[in-house]
Formats: sequence, structure tokens, C-alpha cells
Amino acid sequence: MTLSRALSPLVTCLLIAAIATPALAADPAPSSALGATPNPANTEHESEGALLKAKGDALFRARNYLDAVAVYEQAYAASADPRVLYNQARALQALGRYGDALGVLTRFTNAAPPDLAAQLNGLDALLADLRARVCEVVVHVNEPGARVTFKDRVLGITPLSGPLLLEAGQGSLRVVKDGYFAFTREVTLRGGGSASFDVTLGSTERHARLVARSHVQGALISVDGRKLAQAPIETMLLPGPHRILAHREGYADASTQVIVDAGQSRVIDLDPIEQHPLLAQWWFWTGVGVVAAAGSTAAVLIAREHRAASDGNFSPSAISAPLGRF
Repeated sequence: MTLSRALSPLVTCLLIAAIATPALAADPAPSSALGATPNPANTEHESEGALLKAKGDALFRARNYLDAVAVYEQAYAASADPRVLYNQARALQALGRYGDALGVLTRFTNAAPPDLAAQLNGLDALLADLRARVCEVVVHVNEPGARVTFKDRVLGITPLSGPLLLEAGQGSLRVVKDGYFAFTREVTLRGGGSASFDVTLGSTERHARLVARSHVQGALISVDGRKLAQAPIETMLLPGPHRILAHREGYADASTQVIVDAGQSRVIDLDPIEQHPLLAQWWFWTGVGVVAAAGSTAAVLIAREHRAASDGNFSPSAISAPLGRF
């Protein structure tokens, strides 16, 4: 006797209403009462799927969501029962893996027959809530076979199959491959939005890695005259000398030259110097010119008096005071 037959119609309706709640509750309920399991032919394979689903539901109710997700995977592979996808999505939701939950719940909406989906009156609201919690991310990497991680969670091996649904927030995007410099960047993903990252991995045998930083917010970094992005930046360089420049409007540029070897990692800090508004005033420079001229005249007079009192044999270094000091 199935569970739906054993329950009274009133209890069944109450269970369906509880399951259909779209809010991201801390303890969502599995869909054990969400329609009858499709069973056109009572095969051994389908029986195995039903047993695995029941095991997953038991783990779910015990709040062992991680193991429930794994068992639901097996259950769906055995039975292709859409209800398993719904339960798996709710388990992922309880784990805070909203991106995975949205992906599985989308599969449920594509696989569930209309009469089954109709039992979840809040399904659209649940989908919208999950979408607001994730960001669609595209990662392009120039090398195949690289491992991509976000917040220390493995997302896949390049080339990635398509966009990734990741939980909104801040974390480290990292791409690594043997024989190449690792790529690491702190990124902030916006909920309900999208982001794209183009990653260029450089070979440790052919390239050097340069990280240019600046304490001046908004400083734009250029390498060999090629503008890159705002600091901090990470770029791959061929061995040899390179000119690095940091620029910001209203500041004096800061630049340096570096010489790098293959396999080397260099980190440099370049801080443009703010130009004080006082230096841009015409009257300031006019005043400086007057003072400088007066100082030069005084210095000449001092020099003449000094020569008159001497025998004419003195080193030019004897007049050490700088001209125009004020």
C-alpha cells in the first residue's frame, strides 16, 4: 500500500501545501506526498529507485542533507522520478548551495509533467528567490585541463561546459594547472546578476608573472605602454625588461623598470603622488619666481663679497647653500 493511499485526503492535502511553500526555510520538507511515483511497469529498476528515494527522504528528515543529496542522485539515476529532483533541490537549498539548488530545480521543471508541477503552487516564487541568491558566471581559460575553484570548491576542469550558477558574495576565484602560474583573484558576485572572467595562464618555462599593486585607489596600471586595468593587476610577461607605470588623474605618475626571468614572480607597488591644488595656482608660481630671483641675487652678492675677502683660491664647493631657498 502506498503512502498516499494510507493517508486520508485531508492529511495528504496538508502535506502537499507544506511542501509547496517557496520560502527558503532552514528545514525544507521533502516531497514524499507530491503525487504518486510514476510506475507504468513494476520493474526491479524502478523498485530500486523507490527504495533509494525513501532512504533519501529519511536522511532529509534527519537533517543529514549532504548524504541525502548523494542518495537522491542514485535514486534519480535508477528511476528518473522528477520528485527526486525536487527533493534534491530542497536538500541543496538547506545546505546553502543555492546555485546547485537552482540548477536541479530547473531540471525538475523541465522533467515534471504538468499535473505534478501544478501541485507546487509556489514553485515560480521559489525559483525567483533562488535566482536572486546566485550569480551566473562564465570563466574562459586559455589552457585546457585547468582546475577552476571558487571559495575552495571545485567547479570543474577547463574547458567548462557552460555558465556556472554560484552563490552571491565575495570569494577567491582560482585556476591552477601543473607547469603554469596559478591564477587567483578576489571577486564579488552579485545576486541575480552575471559575471565573466577571461583567465590567461602563463607557462613557468616561458613566462614571468608580475603583480602590480598601488595604495592609491583607482590607479591605472600600464605595462610597456599598454593599459591593463586598475591596480592590483596580475599579468604574464616574456623574460626581459619592462616598464611599469601607475597613473591617476590629478596625480603625478609613478613608474619603474623591472627585469624578469622565466618562471619568476615579481610583486611591485607603485603609488602616484597627489598634486596639491596650491601648486596649480598662477600666483603661487609668480611668488616662487620672485623669491627665487631675490635668493639668486643674494647668493651672487654673498659670492662677490666672499671673493673680495679671499685670495681667489677657493673650491666652487665652498658656496654650498642652494639658490632660492625659502
